Amino acid sequence: MPPLRVTTAIAKFFERAGTEYFFGYVGHGNWAILDSLANRTAIKGIRTRCEDHAVHMADAFWRVRRRPPVPVVSVTGGPGAMNIPGALAEAFYSNSAMVVLVGAGPSQWFDRGGIQESYRYGPEEWIQVVKPICKKALLVHRPDTALEMVVRATKEAVTGRPGPVVVQIPFDIQNTEIDVREVPGPEGWMDFHRPGPDPAGIARAAELLLRAERPLLHVSTGIANANAWDALRAVAEAAGIPVTTTFVGKGAFPEEHPLYAGIPGRFGDEHGCRAAQACDVLLAVGVRFTDLTTAAWSLYDIPSRTTLIHVDIDPGEIGRTYPAAVGIVADARLTLEALAAALRAREADPGRTRPWVAEIGGWRAEWREKVRHLREADSTPVHYGRLYHEAWQAVREVDPETTVLFDTGQTLCYAPSFFQASSRNIQTNNGHFIRMGWSVPALIGARLANPGHPAIAFVGDGSFMMTGTAVATAVEYGLPAVWVVLNNRSLQFERRMEKFYGTETFCDYKIERTGELWSPDFGKFAESMGARGMKISKPGQVRGVLRDALRAGAPVVVDCDIDITAEVYNPIPFAYTADFHSRGLPKPPF
Repeated sequence: MPPLRVTTAIAKFFERAGTEYFFGYVGHGNWAILDSLANRTAIKGIRTRCEDHAVHMADAFWRVRRRPPVPVVSVTGGPGAMNIPGALAEAFYSNSAMVVLVGAGPSQWFDRGGIQESYRYGPEEWIQVVKPICKKALLVHRPDTALEMVVRATKEAVTGRPGPVVVQIPFDIQNTEIDVREVPGPEGWMDFHRPGPDPAGIARAAELLLRAERPLLHVSTGIANANAWDALRAVAEAAGIPVTTTFVGKGAFPEEHPLYAGIPGRFGDEHGCRAAQACDVLLAVGVRFTDLTTAAWSLYDIPSRTTLIHVDIDPGEIGRTYPAAVGIVADARLTLEALAAALRAREADPGRTRPWVAEIGGWRAEWREKVRHLREADSTPVHYGRLYHEAWQAVREVDPETTVLFDTGQTLCYAPSFFQASSRNIQTNNGHFIRMGWSVPALIGARLANPGHPAIAFVGDGSFMMTGTAVATAVEYGLPAVWVVLNNRSLQFERRMEKFYGTETFCDYKIERTGELWSPDFGKFAESMGARGMKISKPGQVRGVLRDALRAGAPVVVDCDIDITAEVYNPIPFAYTADFHSRGLPKPPF
């Protein structure tokens, strides 16, 4: 094989590994990287309108697929590289694998203050900025080791707990030719078996579940990362164990299944919270016990009242918050498959938990009646509860396999409960880092990953204003996608919570001279970028407009007027401790 430019060898490696898309923004530091990816391979490139858009697109692409090959991002150094840390952190805390190739100035000019070099404390130290918010960050020092470093970076991204890996490559190294005997593929680097569970742990877990009167199976994105949906259902049905999910795990278990018990936490269903509080054995798989999912660690009484079995591929998560009676460090699918076999071998009786399942069913019925007025709210502007109740119906009518993304904000109070998942294609950034505006560019990556079906995102007006220019990218590439902008001219979640101080500081967008609440006309904003604009101003329009938008076959922005005075729903009172030195909160009122 003749000598190859470093970046061409890297690009051909990704091609051999099966990478379908790269996302990027051009700058002087990554000319060679983009040239090699775009012009020396068949990998499809997506030009973005800002560097962070590229990371969000790759993030959502991975979340929809949850398997190799890995998407690639390329940005330049200096300010371009500085535009990605927020998006990178979102991907890192959401376990999204990608390789980010970042440009840098020529290495022979390092420590002299070359253009855009981060040099004052050492030669090109930009990677120190992102080391805490990615799986690994590397600076390439030699052309003859560059390809191998990228191969190892790709392995790092997809193994164990997935995540983004950053490789910064100086401009001179990018353009150096190297001798490559053969461009490597994924064989031997990424084609390997996942870690299985310890049989002793499986035996202990099975015995605890079989003795439990009120077992509960609680899952999150670990199920999707391991493609463990069938194994999850097998365990639940083998022993009659009710299943709850986090919001970010929504769709992991069929919501119409009689064993589905809802979403516990600050945001979700009251019956899910009651089940979490009342269970005697909790099997948690691929779950982080966070502030949001535990109502500030007030929901579960572990180990006093509830015995925990915790399964995670990352040993750092087991015992981080609660002590586990059984801790299993292993792949979620392999663990659940082994546990299902163990339960069947012990002749588990799924009917044994019928009284417990019926009790949860009673709580569910009570909850549905309790929130009926929110689902059916006839107020104008539209209430969140009515919007999400009718939105899931529209999605199901048009295509149940539609990809659905939820941004953050007041959406947290309603989407987990009022939008019923009709497939596994549900994604949200409300897991940990919660970056506003994620869903606008992310929807493009999600649409590319699930190309045969519509894609829709629900995003607040504050979030949309941060990244709304990504709609232009969908227009450029002719990608049908729907963004529903929840327009109340306010950061409503913050507006509500700032009443803790008796104020609403910096929450409302308004014309200062008159005090009138104000937002741009999002429909016209969309049209100025070549997309279609639609409007929802009253509840009776929701279902029809969303059906039309999903069937439009084009980029669509739906400007939906939302009631800023609407009653807010939380399954648990949303409170902060009055004593800010205390770690505790009152227990839920069940």
